[in-house]
Amino acid sequence: MLAVLVVLVALIQTLVPAHQSRELLPDTIEMVPLDGTAFELGRGRYVGPVEVVATAAGLGVVETRPLDDYLTGLREVPATWPPEALAAQAVAARTFAVWSIERGRTRAGRIYGYDICATSACQVYRGSAIAADGSAAPWVDAVLRTSDEILIYDGTAAHTFYSSSAGSRTRPVQDIWGGEPAPYLVAVDSPEAGVTPYGEWTVELSAEVFARILAAAGFNPGPEIADVTVARPPEGSGTSAVIVATEAGNTRIGAGSFRALLNTYGSQLYPGLLPARRPDGRRWPQAVLSYTFDIEWEPAGSGIRDELARFLPAEDRPRPGMVVIAGEGWGHGVGMSQWGAKAMSDDGATYREILGHYYGGLQPVAAELPERVRIGLVQDAAAVTMEATGPFELKGNGLSLGVMPAGTWAFFHSAGGVRVVPPAEVAARSVGFLSRNWPR
Repeated sequence: MLAVLVVLVALIQTLVPAHQSRELLPDTIEMVPLDGTAFELGRGRYVGPVEVVATAAGLGVVETRPLDDYLTGLREVPATWPPEALAAQAVAARTFAVWSIERGRTRAGRIYGYDICATSACQVYRGSAIAADGSAAPWVDAVLRTSDEILIYDGTAAHTFYSSSAGSRTRPVQDIWGGEPAPYLVAVDSPEAGVTPYGEWTVELSAEVFARILAAAGFNPGPEIADVTVARPPEGSGTSAVIVATEAGNTRIGAGSFRALLNTYGSQLYPGLLPARRPDGRRWPQAVLSYTFDIEWEPAGSGIRDELARFLPAEDRPRPGMVVIAGEGWGHGVGMSQWGAKAMSDDGATYREILGHYYGGLQPVAAELPERVRIGLVQDAAAVTMEATGPFELKGNGLSLGVMPAGTWAFFHSAGGVRVVPPAEVAARSVGFLSRNWPR
């Protein structure tokens, strides 16, 4: 009987093509541009080389660039800002990139093989192909002018946090994320009043709306809110927390978690309300813009609305009271304020003076830097589509597949690796060009 089963299995294996049981696909597809080709992906334009990497978690897209070419593709501040503010930003961004490489890759970086991500979680990168745009020239000049310069603390690249706007004063690093203080990430006055558009902001929420947002985030403070306050230790002593008091007791929410839940669940539940509107009628970029805020609890008054509410069924009555969140700045507020750097530059400060002010006196120095940086453009994707503007060499697991033409190229995650769907005209004449035994 066993011999018969073995024969049957062998027969089935000869009848069923290998690609139907497990496709022979590459783990990595590399696109090497030729003749000035760029690859358009989302909002960015990348000149590569660009790799599409298949892992158990999905597809990742990684671009490799010389360090300063990577910097020219950052879009952290407008290129129209004063030259000294741009130079300060260039040094801070270069230092942050070097710090990221020296620190070692994050978990996602290890999975997909990149040093730094391309989002605001690291630095906002849109591809160095956009450096060719004349409007980016002042930023490119700032990068080249400060080439090789970084801030160093204790023999290594400093962790140069920066954010859009600090309001009136930056924050010590331990007051935002806890942990140990850093001598160059301390609180300093930020002279950006009248310059930053994020100097002051206010969010007003009814108690009912506030309670529903908390509940969506997994917090249930109790039947009726009695007070909402911010518990803030003295500057430099650690993180703040929001205290929601009810008859059932107090609910304590860390300031970071509070900001995140308002920005996530508030905007999801009440998109017409959050983010709130600015005085000019436009909306703020987030519901809670920074970690620097106070909260005032306004109990219900004795107006007509409250008197009329008494006649509604209990389940239909709005919860009384208002939560008023008043803050300043946009972002975490640690390190350099970008709008503060602009304000200082407007007043005649040099980029060295700006950096020294915001980073505890550290000054830029020339240093030996990594030649290249690998940037994570996409992570954990089921599919990726890129537009090639011209010809490029296509490689699979390091094996050249030849020169490919411009067009829309799609990549899909498969258990066997990366499935490539080329433009129709390529597919028509290259059916099966990915079916082979791939080097591993």
